[in-house]
Amino acid sequence: MAHMLPIDLDVTRSVRDHMANCIGSPGFSLERVHDGLRDALWYSPKDRRALRALCDRQPNTFTRWLFERECDGRYTGLVMVWPAGYSTPIHDHAGLWGIELVLQGALGVDDYEVEADAGQPRFVGSTVLEEGQSCAFHGTTGHAHRCTNLSARRPAVTLHVYGGLLETYRNFDQVEGGRFVQVPATARIDGSLGPQRLRGA
Repeated sequence: MAHMLPIDLDVTRSVRDHMANCIGSPGFSLERVHDGLRDALWYSPKDRRALRALCDRQPNTFTRWLFERECDGRYTGLVMVWPAGYSTPIHDHAGLWGIELVLQGALGVDDYEVEADAGQPRFVGSTVLEEGQSCAFHGTTGHAHRCTNLSARRPAVTLHVYGGLLETYRNFDQVEGGRFVQVPATARIDGSLGPQRLRGA
């Protein structure tokens, strides 16, 4: 059952402030949001202590924590905790744009292009994101990826901003013969990092 934790991070406050400036201004673009987000982030020693405690709550479970849901549904922000060695299935993002930034640890990202006719994901390349590094993807139905915590011993923590409410998406599960089948999935929220504030009201 989802619940709220009284953890208000410096880094999530800086993301909220940056997104409030971006969302309401003319000339909105993913590139502008991504570039400015890197400059706006403030990840403090207090944040590190708080997130270390969050990692210790469920050390063997991948968890997703909501820290912002903009009231007009234009973006959501989440913090995710990755157990050692954890890897997601290949999955899409329901056509939403997104930014993923590593706060602790390192993440491997395998990118795929989903063929429009056959619906099969085709591998196009890999990226390693170390602490403080980020990637962005445009909101297209042809984009999918798989992410892996590259450490076999330590958890990783990432921050995500999506261009809307990511409630359902598709996993691509490999079956006999090497083909993939599309499996509908629900974007589980394990809890909230509060306070939750409505933006744009």
